Amino acid sequence: MRKLFSPLFLSLFVLVPQVAAIGYVHFSFGLAYLKGFLLTILLMLLSGIGLSVYAYTKRKEEVLPTKIFLLISFIYTLFIIWGAVYALESFSPKGFVSPKLVFIASYMLSVLYGIVGTAYNTTTPGAAHEAVKYVLGLIAIPFLWFIGINLIGGMNSNMFMITFIVAGAYVMLFFIVKLFFIWKRNEEPITTDAKPSRKYSIALFVIAFCFPLAGLALNQSFADMGNDGFSAGLFGDFSHPFFFIIAAINGLLLLIPPVKNKELRLALFYLKSIGYSYILYFFIVFLPIMPLGFIGLIFYGLGVLILTPAMVTLLQGYHLLKEWKTLSQWWNKKRLAAIFSLGMITLPLSMGTAFMGDKGNFSAATQYLQYQETPANESVNLTKLKRTLKNLKGSLQVTRGEFGFSSGNTPILSSIYSHLVLDNKIISHDSVLRLENLFFDAGHNLGESNLSDPSIVDNRVRLLSASSETRFDEQNSVYKSWIHLKLENYTDTGNGEYQTEFKLPEGAYISDYYLDVLGTRKEGLLTDRRAALFIYRKIVNTRRDPGLLHYIGKNILELRVFPFGPKEIRETGFEIMHREPFTLTLDHQSIALNGAAEQKEIQVAGAVLLSAAQKNLLQAAVRAPKYYFVIDSSKNSNVAWHIRQIQDYVKANGITDAKVIFASYKLQEQPLSNIKNAVYRAEGGFNLNMAVHRILDKNDIDTFPIIIAVSDNMPKAVFPQNTELLSGKFPESAYYYGLNHNLTLTPYSFADNRPQGTVAKPTVEPILDYHGVYVSDNGKSELVLTDMDKRSFASTGNLYQDALLLDAMSRRASSSGERNSLELVRASFRTRILTPQTAFIVVETQEQEKELLEVQERLLNNPDATPTITLDEPSMQVCMVLILAVVLIIHRKKLKV
Repeated sequence: MRKLFSPLFLSLFVLVPQVAAIGYVHFSFGLAYLKGFLLTILLMLLSGIGLSVYAYTKRKEEVLPTKIFLLISFIYTLFIIWGAVYALESFSPKGFVSPKLVFIASYMLSVLYGIVGTAYNTTTPGAAHEAVKYVLGLIAIPFLWFIGINLIGGMNSNMFMITFIVAGAYVMLFFIVKLFFIWKRNEEPITTDAKPSRKYSIALFVIAFCFPLAGLALNQSFADMGNDGFSAGLFGDFSHPFFFIIAAINGLLLLIPPVKNKELRLALFYLKSIGYSYILYFFIVFLPIMPLGFIGLIFYGLGVLILTPAMVTLLQGYHLLKEWKTLSQWWNKKRLAAIFSLGMITLPLSMGTAFMGDKGNFSAATQYLQYQETPANESVNLTKLKRTLKNLKGSLQVTRGEFGFSSGNTPILSSIYSHLVLDNKIISHDSVLRLENLFFDAGHNLGESNLSDPSIVDNRVRLLSASSETRFDEQNSVYKSWIHLKLENYTDTGNGEYQTEFKLPEGAYISDYYLDVLGTRKEGLLTDRRAALFIYRKIVNTRRDPGLLHYIGKNILELRVFPFGPKEIRETGFEIMHREPFTLTLDHQSIALNGAAEQKEIQVAGAVLLSAAQKNLLQAAVRAPKYYFVIDSSKNSNVAWHIRQIQDYVKANGITDAKVIFASYKLQEQPLSNIKNAVYRAEGGFNLNMAVHRILDKNDIDTFPIIIAVSDNMPKAVFPQNTELLSGKFPESAYYYGLNHNLTLTPYSFADNRPQGTVAKPTVEPILDYHGVYVSDNGKSELVLTDMDKRSFASTGNLYQDALLLDAMSRRASSSGERNSLELVRASFRTRILTPQTAFIVVETQEQEKELLEVQERLLNNPDATPTITLDEPSMQVCMVLILAVVLIIHRKKLKV
């Protein structure tokens, strides 16, 4: 062992792994790939050569000094953190092992050599008192690197968490190796037949039983810091009794004195192995914050609870090693290895089985979110579903706590659980909230989505001025109008965000976008909408410059620009492709755009754009209304009162024939004549979505539906989604209604589910007959869908006609549940026409553009992939005061007690 730390072996553990890594990349990926790592490779080789030259000068010494081992750890730590943060790919497209992974592994081998050498030198009797100094040095190595980089160019919490992980790993490796050397040198006999001393038993009781339970209780005492109503702790959600029960049982098992019966002892060894997998889980979870444990130990002593998983891991590991030694006198090692392995996988297998059981239940629940011709009727276990939704919400959280943990998330387990239950599919945070409303009447108001940091206030930025310029594109026979906006933050506060919504008429499309960034005009990137939303949210959380333009409803778009400094003025703009003149309204400012009033219809495959002039030639049509009352029969709803409301309304309005749908998460239909005797079950939430879809789909073509929802709390309803095509069959009304207590109606738009005021009676618009298809008699152009056999996009050779074709395909895809069709996304890219599947976005740096394109590529190549939300980037001041804040929080908790 001593020879390993002589000068002769230094080159073997420092230079050889790096040369091997270079050779692997060269032969696997070619010389061209190495050029991307050129600077890193040169620095790496120079470091290895320099250390080897130093070792040669000390070749006569038996063991290198401790300082050289610390220097090795320091140098190659820099390479590890640099590679982990700045190397963008995790796996190579050509194989499982990436060049980045190979280089980091070679660095780590050198670092481990330095740590082992340091531990070996400080284990000698004369250097034992030096251990604390070297521990502090190992912690300081990554932190000095982090602070240095932060002072030079700024860094993010990704680097901060890597720093914690590296520091914690170094310290634990140091102590593990040091204990190994102490044991080897003392040659302590391994036996457990002797009765443990009283002091040992007390220490075991405190460390293995009391500390884990105290740590879980302390974490749970911070449950008020959880987000989204979760009962969660500072380091994650460990509130389930399972965590406390396993911790207690594992501690009690370790306290059982040695038994003579070999079968019973083997059974106890199996049970202790099960507990060890539990302890190892917490060791991995707490590894990133172990440096805080040392600091908390120094100040208050409570830091020992953070170090508990590491202490129990070492103690129980040593205990199992001694048990192995004793049991090997009676049982062969293969059997012991099998028993230990079985114990280590028992908990993971049991949890995995439970997770898979929740998968089918969740699949049954999601059927009620979407309309199907065959009604969903599978039973849903609400206890299982509640557990599933809680874990999904935790895994989807965007923001993290002070230590990088999501307060509603059980680290690692929530991610695995989500992966197994979702079966590699994507579910949005909005869908999770809709399921909570649907089955638990949770009352979430889903009317608005928040892409930005909740702390950002957007009402401080306003539209200062708007101008336009229109030209006629003869090649495509279409008008193109640029809208130029000047935006102003009129306050003295920074980090303002501009957000507005506007509506385009039928047959008008966005074909370009720009944003001024630091005085330079940047053209918008047309990207996959999901990738753009992900990147926008991430960039806003890092206080950089993004701009985003995308659809949020039928012909409704949203524009966001961030950030605005105090009194800052910024410019942005977009291009609209249109035929007819119209007035665009932006923040109460009107912009008149030129065009040709007299237009002919345009036909493309599967659709016709009727002009206002063409509509004047059509015959008027009249259809009779058919009433539908949708009663909120959720578990907290007063259904009997709603029935009386309907009776009063139909009596006041002379309605004799109507259908009544009782909507919890299931639907039950009754004729109006039988409403008094209707049998219903009030449960779950209010599934207005399924009810509206069923009505629009099943209503006969000779009548048009008037849908009236009866509820005391409409905002908690699961509102209709993607009803554009179905509701378009009935242009008499663009609304469904909510019945008020005074028997008036509140119209809700099919396009965006927003209330429009109060009316006495349903609004009925005149309609026209276009070859058996009914259209609005509103004096405006309208896209009418006809038969479309093909689903693939083929360019017409005319940009404007391509836009019409994309619009028609998008509407059909939306109604059939294929909203994110890859064919539509790629067709949008080819034509550079904005569709509901894509978004225009401007980002500040090339690195952000590269990340955006990488996220997009993963989504397009793997439709079941979903981007990972990264940590928020704290300021340098936050990083510096983080440890102090932890100490103050713990101190405040002690005072409250």
